[in-house]
Amino acid sequence: MRNAPSPLRPSPLLQIARAICLMALPLITRAAEKPNIIIYMVDDLGWNHISARQVTMGTGNQAYQTPNVEKLAKHGLSFTHAYAQPNCAPTRAAMLSGQYPARVNNSVYVVGNLNRFGRGGITKAAARFKGPKQTQDVAEAAITVAEALKQNGYATAHIGKYHVGGHAGEETMPENVGFDINLGGFKQGHQPTCFASNRKEKWEFKGVGRGDFNRYAEPYSAAYLKRRGLPASLAGTPKHISDALGDAMEDTIRQLSSGEQPFYLQFHTYAVHGPVRARPDLKKAAAERVGTTGKKNRKMIEYVGFVASVDENMGRILSAVEDPDGDGSDADSIAADTLILFTSDNGGTHADNAPLRGVKGMFTEGGIRVPLIACWPGVIPPNTVTDHKVHSVDYFPTYLQLAGNAWSPPEREHPLDGESFVDILLKPDTTRPRQPVFFLFPGYMDKRAQPCAVAIDDLEGKRFKLYYFYEANSWELYCLSNDQGETDNLINTHSDIAAGMSRKLDAWLRQTHPTWQPKYPIDKKTDKPAGPPPRL
Repeated sequence: MRNAPSPLRPSPLLQIARAICLMALPLITRAAEKPNIIIYMVDDLGWNHISARQVTMGTGNQAYQTPNVEKLAKHGLSFTHAYAQPNCAPTRAAMLSGQYPARVNNSVYVVGNLNRFGRGGITKAAARFKGPKQTQDVAEAAITVAEALKQNGYATAHIGKYHVGGHAGEETMPENVGFDINLGGFKQGHQPTCFASNRKEKWEFKGVGRGDFNRYAEPYSAAYLKRRGLPASLAGTPKHISDALGDAMEDTIRQLSSGEQPFYLQFHTYAVHGPVRARPDLKKAAAERVGTTGKKNRKMIEYVGFVASVDENMGRILSAVEDPDGDGSDADSIAADTLILFTSDNGGTHADNAPLRGVKGMFTEGGIRVPLIACWPGVIPPNTVTDHKVHSVDYFPTYLQLAGNAWSPPEREHPLDGESFVDILLKPDTTRPRQPVFFLFPGYMDKRAQPCAVAIDDLEGKRFKLYYFYEANSWELYCLSNDQGETDNLINTHSDIAAGMSRKLDAWLRQTHPTWQPKYPIDKKTDKPAGPPPRL
């Protein structure tokens, strides 16, 4: 363990925010001393690729039909401005560690490496900089959210995609960093196949999750279809990966709910990452809404059907907490003691994210804004909406507060960069400001991202977003309150706003702490890090 002193102290505003959150704690404990926590995180689901209009501000495409997600929103709180990192691994690392990539225990900025040139972007030869080295795993020395919750008396489980462990060795695998149960989690970034296949008289999901889901790979039986209310036409056909993960989820909730401890469950599905293949009946239903003319529509049919399987698993979670043992009686219901969260790991990549600009991998809103719904019956006011900013680093401190904060990671060893949003869950109309959300990207990701730094902040009653681009040595400023599509660059007309935000960005990057070691793009002429952007 690290034992260096910590010169960094929270800002006065952050201290006030934390104090307000702690004041809310007695309200929580009256409902449930330590609630179960289930976070359902979808892979690559766009912000408005669902039909819950509260989350999407009414912008969703009617082709997406997600009635169970709608139900969650009706009975819970929808966040219109929840942010993740722009692709899979850095978001998962931020949620697992509660830290930005600038921390030494979480140097995960992108999937793979920071020199991903090509595919329509700037060429390696033309680039002014080169990306620094990064890791692909949250460090063994990190204190994960699972380890912290175990210290607070929780049982822990992970199902599905993990992506931030196992690259450098077994020590960073989920079962070695605090998870009592691990089904599928290791370095794998996507499912190689969506349907089970028969190999040597055994059904399997080839290459998926180290074989953990093969126990659920048998073709659909009549009994299974009847139990779940699925079409009889599926009988004998290969099982879809979404259904297998749903089976694993139900079994895991049954196991966890029968214990004496509250539990934390990460249900991180492979859907809707490619390959994009929908179950036949869901594909047929999608075709009726999308239409079958043209290559674009044919691709859209598969995606809309795949999203429908995401929604089915949302329904299965809701049913599982109402009747964990599946006997048809709600006598064993844990719904009143369970917080359910639904989100995505980055913006959408398989379909349009309009009115947001960009896709997965970009730092525009289409790449980083994600759906977020929280539901806890009797505690979170139903059918409510907030525009409070939330980032992936905020989940860790939120969970700790829900668990009672009896134990938290030592500040000198593992400081948390996020803010608890428990007060927002309890009182969605709370107008407490959040510190700016920051991003630093020191490398290249094909045509989607180049070295940049980004800040999102609320000023003068509006929400602004500031970009600095290293290649062009230039700034851009947008008012998200008036311009969600980021089409009107205000850098010349709102210079005072931009200057103030640039100072906050600079202070964030220059903070001092033994674990704070941001990586910058490396100037090819000097072979030295470029450092923070110049202040305006």
